[in-house]
Amino acid sequence: MTLYRVLLLLLLGTSAFAGGIRGVVKTTKGEPLAYAAIAVKGTNLGTMANAEGRYELTLQPGRHEVIFQYLGFKTILKIVEVTTDFQILDATLEEQALNINEVKIGSKSEDPAYTIMRRAIAKSRFHALQVASYSARAYIKTTGVATQIPFFAEKALKKEGIEEGRPILNESVNEITFRQPNNYQQRIISTRNSLDNSAPSPNAFVLASFYDPTVGDAVSPLSPKAFGYYKFEYEGSFREGDLEVNRIKVIPRSYGEGVFKGRIYIIENTWAIHSLDLQTTVQSLDVDVKQVFNPVQQIWMPTNLQFRFGGSMMGFSGEFKYIISMTYKNLIVNPAFKESVTVLDEKFEKPTNDLTKKDLRTKKLNELAKQQKEVSTKQMRKIMKEYEKQERQERKEQKEDLNVVRNDSIIIDSMANKRSDTFWNEIRTIPLTEIETKSYKHSDSLRIVKQIEFKADSTKAKRDSSKVNFISILTGRSFRLSKKWVLDYEGPFQPQNATYNTVDGYVLESSFNFKRQFNRDNTYYIKPLVRYAFGREAVSGIMTTGWAGRRRGISLTGGRFVSQFNADNPISANVNTTSTLWFENNFMKIYEKDFGKLSFNYARLADVFSIKGNLEYGRRYELINLENARPWIRWNQFAFSPNAPFNQEYSNKFAAKELNYRFETHEALTFDLSITWRPGQQYRIYNGRKRYLNNKNPSVILKYSKGIPDIANSVVDYDLVELSLKQDVQTGVRSELHYIFSAGTFLNNRSVYFMDYKHFMGNQAFVQYGDAFAQFRALNYYRYSTSERFLEAHVINESRRLLLTRIPFVRLAGLKENLMVHYLLTPTLPHYTELGYGLDGLIPGFPFFRVEAVAVFQDFKYQRTVFRIGTTLKFGR
Repeated sequence: MTLYRVLLLLLLGTSAFAGGIRGVVKTTKGEPLAYAAIAVKGTNLGTMANAEGRYELTLQPGRHEVIFQYLGFKTILKIVEVTTDFQILDATLEEQALNINEVKIGSKSEDPAYTIMRRAIAKSRFHALQVASYSARAYIKTTGVATQIPFFAEKALKKEGIEEGRPILNESVNEITFRQPNNYQQRIISTRNSLDNSAPSPNAFVLASFYDPTVGDAVSPLSPKAFGYYKFEYEGSFREGDLEVNRIKVIPRSYGEGVFKGRIYIIENTWAIHSLDLQTTVQSLDVDVKQVFNPVQQIWMPTNLQFRFGGSMMGFSGEFKYIISMTYKNLIVNPAFKESVTVLDEKFEKPTNDLTKKDLRTKKLNELAKQQKEVSTKQMRKIMKEYEKQERQERKEQKEDLNVVRNDSIIIDSMANKRSDTFWNEIRTIPLTEIETKSYKHSDSLRIVKQIEFKADSTKAKRDSSKVNFISILTGRSFRLSKKWVLDYEGPFQPQNATYNTVDGYVLESSFNFKRQFNRDNTYYIKPLVRYAFGREAVSGIMTTGWAGRRRGISLTGGRFVSQFNADNPISANVNTTSTLWFENNFMKIYEKDFGKLSFNYARLADVFSIKGNLEYGRRYELINLENARPWIRWNQFAFSPNAPFNQEYSNKFAAKELNYRFETHEALTFDLSITWRPGQQYRIYNGRKRYLNNKNPSVILKYSKGIPDIANSVVDYDLVELSLKQDVQTGVRSELHYIFSAGTFLNNRSVYFMDYKHFMGNQAFVQYGDAFAQFRALNYYRYSTSERFLEAHVINESRRLLLTRIPFVRLAGLKENLMVHYLLTPTLPHYTELGYGLDGLIPGFPFFRVEAVAVFQDFKYQRTVFRIGTTLKFGR
């Protein structure tokens, strides 16, 4: 989730009028009402007050009826005669008194909120599909304030204009066009930032609708599944003109990520949203959502939106506010969706006529509306389901791609970040506060200083752009060699490049990556990598050259280098360095090879297939431990193991109890191919580019590996076939199930060297890193590798409400619990099973660390329990 990744844009536009109104919206006690809504009756014009309660609205000369709204306060209407000048029109709002009427709902005692919500939920899809299309304008103002900055970052951030308590302001004027079912075309007219002129950051809540089942990965109170996540309380109603508005308290059955709490206001009879004030949490951040709806061509649409995000992470804390004022135009209502049908709660009332299956299949929605003046909530759900089924069939017949979840087109005007202050003063609908004005003045001063510094240093910068100093030699840096070529240099003293093992002793590596990017989709690269092993006094290296496209690529690699027997690198060089030098456990086993390899990949072929493969020829050499290899700390109970790994299957072939694998230098020609099929793959389109979503269906992966004999002295001869089934299943708003099932067999194993065995992602170190789902926690790295057949399974359930996370403060801290099962069956390993429990997010602000306890069973008999510290971070190459 990402929460900050999807703030999609809303829009507002310029105005050419000379007169209007301005003033302050406040309470009867004289307190300003921040972000109060102001609308002009009978028009699409409206705005919002700023944080100080001040507002300004440009209007044509004439008589206008102005509506002032604020959640929890009575809506008032004022009449004003506008001339060519601005007039002062203040508004004082009284707190809204609620009518707590006794509602008779039958013999059963039930809170009236439930019958209201049943009808609102039944009609939610109706309201979601009611608008066929619209165009709109919106003004978006984003304000961010850092309330705490770690001391080590204060100086650097201050140079960029970021200080504790100083607001960062962003304004955006946008235009948007929407067309059902999922097409958004957006144009950013202007954008302004108190730090730079970048566009506003996206957010998943902004264009999401509470009529949809989920909003920003949280269950909407109007979701069909809402009663499984919420309780509701009726708090009363109030009159607003001719409307009766019900206030419903939304109470999550268990508050935390994925659910809301707060209040939602539902209009009687139409069961549309009038307004809402809800809160939730996302990754330990508090999120507040406020929306005010207004009638646009008799359709209640969100016109004033507020979003607040606050919290702390990794020593930083602060909050961001997004204020959006929407103005709709050219709104077209789907003619099939008329508000003429009365929805009855079948729990207490039955419609006079029933709908048959034939009616649902053969009649259009507007025909059903004429036939049925009353429908039950159950019938309404059936009608909407059948309507969407018919609409989907029509789209299919028109050859529309039904796998497109959303189609966004965003264009940034060439003048978007060049608008003058005069332009902003004319177009801005929410006045700046005094603090926000100071923020712009401060940023203007900072920008002038930076420009002076830049001009003074420009000559020096050009002269030093390719200068190499001692630090950059050791650690690395990037160099722009020309307009087209870039060099990324990785020095030998990067943490992942300085390691130790019992074969090489201390090792230093250094890599170079020469890149030429022809366009955003095509890059040509040359990557030399040099390695020096001090213990063996051996220099080795490889060179890779290739082309990488957006969906495909090809590369050629050659040279002399070391490789782990398991090419998937189950243990990183850094973890092995620590375990070897500190704990005398040299887990990593390696060999050396002179090789050449041709690799290719093609992703998303026809959207559902991915293909990758390689053809490699190499000469392989055995390596042994150094005689003088020593740990930093000597443990009497441990000793370094040979670099030749022990394997049970290999030992059994020679009827030996303990026999480590040894091999002679040999040549090998091998071919590997992997094909992945993702049926029903869905995606979003962003400016013509597809962005693939997590697939709801399982992915099928077929792998084939071939040892090709008798070509260029190759002595390998085998055929390995593997089939895997992989899926991530959302089992609830706070839980996700991941599973991978794999089975494979060697159809031919006439000549299989150990590096060509089927190896498994084992782990014997205390640290478990990398892929949390497809890796064993306590399996020996090589003991049970096989050249015959295997069956493997990994199942992990991630949950934010399981055992400890049922405690509210634990859940709100962002912790996540994992239950896991890992299984392996080979000819030499009967039913190896790991049952584990893990807890993620124990370190506040560092969600990628976890602790795990794992019980190990073999042939269904308990063996031992191990503990692991896990992380998704990668250490080393």
